[in-house]
Amino acid sequence: MRNTLIYVHYEPLAHLFLTAGLSASDVLAAARVPFRHLLLLPPVSDDEFIDPHTGFNEISGAEAVAAFLRSKQARDRSWLDYKHGTYLRELTPSEIAELLYLGHAKRHIQPPYYYKLQNQIVYLPLNNDMVTLYVRKLELFSQTLSAAIVRNLRLAANDQPFWLRLRSQHFPAVPSSVIETLYPALEDGLMFDLSRGGFSRDQVKIPLVHPKGRFVPDQVLAPDQGERRGDLILVRATGQWRVTGLTQPI
Repeated sequence: MRNTLIYVHYEPLAHLFLTAGLSASDVLAAARVPFRHLLLLPPVSDDEFIDPHTGFNEISGAEAVAAFLRSKQARDRSWLDYKHGTYLRELTPSEIAELLYLGHAKRHIQPPYYYKLQNQIVYLPLNNDMVTLYVRKLELFSQTLSAAIVRNLRLAANDQPFWLRLRSQHFPAVPSSVIETLYPALEDGLMFDLSRGGFSRDQVKIPLVHPKGRFVPDQVLAPDQGERRGDLILVRATGQWRVTGLTQPI
């Protein structure tokens, strides 16, 4: 089975999530109200529209934004949403400098939720194939994580014998109420190890594992390098998700 996993480390003070296995398309799938404007942080491309006030690239229009978030380009660009096009002109030089630092250093001077922009999310791809997300409301992250779980679960299911696959590989979304129970464990760092998940006629079981050392993408953990914290389970007959055996760090 392919090494399909998700990792999340949550820092609650800034609503910051260090992640692996989440994509911009998962954010798009999670958004109940479509994003209409994105500000792309440097480097600036001359081939895209440049906002004259900030000097950054911008994308406007729900269709253009959705096409960008589904594209390969979105994997490598840092961006944040904003509510109205006129709001960019209200940014001060110091706020623009903060955004420039955010795009370059991939970390904040202060939590990057701007009243003038009314942004909901900041997406910062890192050089190690991980992504830092700042998310104003936890509900949006819960929905993004759910979208990532379902997407990766489909990949893992492709490696199962045909008779074990769900019809059309349909997996229901993980309710936010279920994901909310995981937030305390996410503060310590948690892997959703779909590559070692259990598929049966009755259920799908995803191990929840805390890596004891520093998490490194694509590195296979030895048995003594991870601590089982519980399981995320989908009951096939009812389509319901639940968490079982969840333990917290001592």
